[in-house]
Parts: sequence; C-alpha cells; structure tokens
Amino acid sequence: MSVGYECEESINIRIDGDTETPEVVDVAVLSVKGSLVIVLSDHNNNCLKCFYTKDGRKHNTKLMMEGKPLGLAKLSSNRIAAAVWPNRIVLVEATPDLELLTTLETGKQYRGLTALTHVTIAAASATTSIDILDMDGDVLRSVFVPDTGQDIIHIPYHICASRTGNILVSDYGSRSVYCLSPVGEVVFADMPRGERNPQDPRGITVTKSGDIFLADCGANVIMQLSEDGQFVRHVLSVKNGIVKPSGLCVDDQDQLYVCLKGEVKVFRCGPVNCLNVT
Repeated sequence: MSVGYECEESINIRIDGDTETPEVVDVAVLSVKGSLVIVLSDHNNNCLKCFYTKDGRKHNTKLMMEGKPLGLAKLSSNRIAAAVWPNRIVLVEATPDLELLTTLETGKQYRGLTALTHVTIAAASATTSIDILDMDGDVLRSVFVPDTGQDIIHIPYHICASRTGNILVSDYGSRSVYCLSPVGEVVFADMPRGERNPQDPRGITVTKSGDIFLADCGANVIMQLSEDGQFVRHVLSVKNGIVKPSGLCVDDQDQLYVCLKGEVKVFRCGPVNCLNVT
C-alpha cells in the first residue's frame, strides 16, 4: 500500500443552455468566500463555466464568450485569465459567479496560459514561441521551444508554471514535455522514449511539492514526472475512468482535477494501491 489517488467526485459539466456536447479544454480552481469554485473552458459552447457549493447547495453558471475559450491561468484566489479564439485573452473574476473584467486584444492566437507573477502571464502561441505578456496583453519578450535538430512541428498547447517560476510545456506536436526559464534557457527538454513517451500530451500541472502531472490523451493515462522531468509512474488510467483526458489542475489541498468528455473527475491523494502501469 502506498500513496496514490482515488476519485472523490465526478462533476457533470453539461448545464442548462448548452447547445453542443461540452468539450472542456482546461480547468482552474479558485477559492472565493470559503467556497471552491471550479472554472472550465467549454470550447464547443463558447463559454466559461463555474461550479461551486454554497449553503449546502450545488450551483453552476456560465459566462458566454465571443469566441472559443481554450487555456486558463489562475491569477489570484478569485481571478483567472482565459485564452479565447480568435486573438483574445479575457480577465474574469469569480464572486463566486463569473464576471468579465476586461478583454485584451492580442496579436497572436494563444492556447495555453499560466501566471508567472502577479503582473505577467506566459502564453503559448500556435507557433513555436512562448510569449511573456503584461496585464495589458503586450508582449514583453518571447522564448522559443528547444531545437531538437529534427523535422518536428512543435505545438505547445498546455503550459503551467513550476514552483520555481519556470515554464513547463506540454507539446503534442513533438509528443514531449520540456521546461524553459522565463528568459528562454532550457531547463530540461527530453523524455524517456518507448512506452513511457506520451502519445498525445495535453494538460500539465504541478503539486506543491513540485511533482508534475501530465495528461496523455492518446494513452488514456495521467503520468507523474519528477521536478526535473523524469518519468516516475502512471498514477491514473482507464481503470479510474480516465478516457481521453485534457486539462488538469491541482488545488491548494493537492486535489487533482481531470477534464474528460462530459465530466471532470476530482481525485484526492490517499493511501491506495498505485497503478504502476508501464
């Protein structure tokens, strides 16, 4: 018996007013007035959704977007940024319902977002750069994906900040994970090959202890990497209901949130049997 993750809750993400089957790209968890607020980007229904419990009752609301939302970045305990196609980033506050604060017009289409400081956001473009933006959406500088010397199309989709302030990138074009400093230095840029190499890497997140979790949509697993990017184990698989996972996040209690088709599963760390799938 060792430390692993067990499912605590499954949240149905279809709500009143949806006209399409929900397709959630990313998830962020906020803390507002003592309540956890789960925010989702529903690409198909052109909205951000939030789910929370207040006075013992479960609530859900949506905030419509003028475009398709993609990656989310937690800016503070009650604010997020969302990349929206085409060429926008919106800043939103949870009260706990979602309220639009401002819309930033950007020169590029961004996918993944993560907050680096309280005044800067890292944004993964549809090209090979990660741009560092200020809170007005202006590009302060750009860093570029590692050059492997191979004919590979890089598609950095999901990103997150490490606990040391570096940028972790899940790149489903090169099927790899790499880590860049905010000034463009490569911290690590390789993954073990073979069966442990991700087939279709998507969401990426970090625990308070620095462990990295990566969603592999192709292999239907959530894998754990060490802080320096080395494969540790598969912690969740189809046995846990993991089918085509996308966005991931970890809340302040190190609960893991996994976006799946039609639902978000919440896993808590506990003394359960590890899967050790290889």
